[in-house]
Amino acid sequence: MAVQSTTARGAVVTEGVHTEEKRPPSWYLIQVLRYALIIFFTVILLAPLVLAFLGSFKTNKEVLAWPPVFFPTEWRWENYVDVWNNVKSASGFPLLPRWIFNSAFLAAVHVILQLFFCSLAAYAFARLRFKGRDALFAFMLATMMIPGMVLLIPKYLIINTLGWVNTYWAIIVPGAVGAFGIFLLTQFLKSIPRDLEEAAMIDGAGVFTIYSRVILPLTKPALATLAVIEFQGAWNDFLSPLVFLNQPEMFTIPVGLRFLKGTYISFFNIILAGSMFNTIPMLILFGFFSRYFIQGVTYSGVKG
Repeated sequence: MAVQSTTARGAVVTEGVHTEEKRPPSWYLIQVLRYALIIFFTVILLAPLVLAFLGSFKTNKEVLAWPPVFFPTEWRWENYVDVWNNVKSASGFPLLPRWIFNSAFLAAVHVILQLFFCSLAAYAFARLRFKGRDALFAFMLATMMIPGMVLLIPKYLIINTLGWVNTYWAIIVPGAVGAFGIFLLTQFLKSIPRDLEEAAMIDGAGVFTIYSRVILPLTKPALATLAVIEFQGAWNDFLSPLVFLNQPEMFTIPVGLRFLKGTYISFFNIILAGSMFNTIPMLILFGFFSRYFIQGVTYSGVKG
């Protein structure tokens, strides 16, 4: 709202008028180029998912056709019925529902253990003071640089000695805690003011009471972020179930889909339909928790 005032000489002065600075043409050109790049990379990233989704409704001939057929000439919904009902075990019951249950069970247990143990370790590194804390934290971070393939043979020897081969303990126990989860939660906990802890200590709260009733409720964004990341990693894990599990009834979806490929001929439309059962739950999960995911990643980098 403009306010006019009169000076001693009778001149009218307009106050509060906001004049927008005129932007040069190059600014608009930069904006157009930026959004064009965003759209281009979005299309590149989504193209494999869209092609796989459309391929799950095609015939096997259309999937292998050249030049490629983008849309199916006839939408074959029966591909999903075939992969759900026709992939059976030796005893005759469908394997795909069992693979989905196995993946969900292992991923859920993995997330629960990760959240519990990583939050405890992160609370100790971020809020407690003890001798050798920084050296121990640096050593823990150094383990993130060790390739997983290097540890595969020693891990198998240990699990074989314990008698856990072809059991879910071989998947659950090694993944109960990870350096990445400890690091992520530690960075987040460092941003929480210490006044909250001091007030709780004055009221007589102990370490575990402060952890469970003060710190943990404030860590929900970071916990949700870690839960999404770890659930996705456990859901899509291919190597560990392939190495440690032998029975088809115990496989997870990524390993089970591998056995849909035949020796002499493969029905890729059925394989793509099965892969949708592996992909769609992750998209739904990220859609529900994307707000916490972005918030947790943002806050975790505040202090370091």
